[in-house]
Amino acid sequence: MVGLGTILILITGIGVLLNWKGRLETSRAMLWVLMLAFPFPYIATSAGWAVAEFGRQPWLIYGLLRTAQGPSPMVHAGETVFTSLGFAGIFVVLSLLFVFLIGREIAHGPESPTPKV
Repeated sequence: MVGLGTILILITGIGVLLNWKGRLETSRAMLWVLMLAFPFPYIATSAGWAVAEFGRQPWLIYGLLRTAQGPSPMVHAGETVFTSLGFAGIFVVLSLLFVFLIGREIAHGPESPTPKV
């Protein structure tokens, strides 16, 4: 998350500099970088969320309950796997839907400017 954030800050800085000089629209390399970097915020957000959730162990109380005492004997491994696969499946479906909708918008293209009379 931090690495992608740093890359995005660098890309933004270069884009602002090129725009200030009036060369952003003509810089083919920068336009490619901007186009290819569009999934970075989504990846960074998801990775940051995963790291935060996997690392916090919310069911444990610091100093009172050790990690070894944390697992519940009532929850079996199969239930955990089923739930994890379910959430992963939902995430995959939503990701594919997002890519489909973005692709449809890109294929449609921008609206043609209407001439002002």
